[in-house]
Amino acid sequence: MTESVTAKIPEDFEASYGEGVLTIEGNGEEVSKKLEHAMINVEVDEEVKFSTRSTKKNVTSILNTYRSHVQNLVDGLQEPHVYKMQGVYAHFPMTLKQEDDQVVIENFMGERKPRTADIIEGVTVEVDGEDLTITGANKESVSQTAARIEQLCKKGDRDPRTFQDGVYITEVDTNE
Repeated sequence: MTESVTAKIPEDFEASYGEGVLTIEGNGEEVSKKLEHAMINVEVDEEVKFSTRSTKKNVTSILNTYRSHVQNLVDGLQEPHVYKMQGVYAHFPMTLKQEDDQVVIENFMGERKPRTADIIEGVTVEVDGEDLTITGANKESVSQTAARIEQLCKKGDRDPRTFQDGVYITEVDTNE
């Protein structure tokens, strides 16, 4: 007995699978995701088919996870995933900048040394004053970049009810 699920690929998109990496191309962009498991077979033609010979729940649940990953990649190529963030400060005015492939926060809670977070490849960050807009085709890369920026503003042992300075995710538009 075999279990299988399929993920549909739009007509104007192309998908390929090799060495454990699924690559989908469309709308002039390309995204890749490592989808490799010893007990799961992957076949690509007009759609992506995931199958397994195992009936164990922990193996068959991976099939639906892989299908969701493919759907997120296709959705991101059709319309990019967008995270909006906002910088908040009470006393020390912090400055948000993008320099090369990093987001830089200067004067966070009066600190002299700027804090930096790396921007993952394939993700664009736009800074407008205290507002950040993070966009990209790969949902995981966009959300991980936003998480890095948010975690950059950890305040240590200070009381979070009093010290609310930071950069926070305010809006998520992930094509759902």
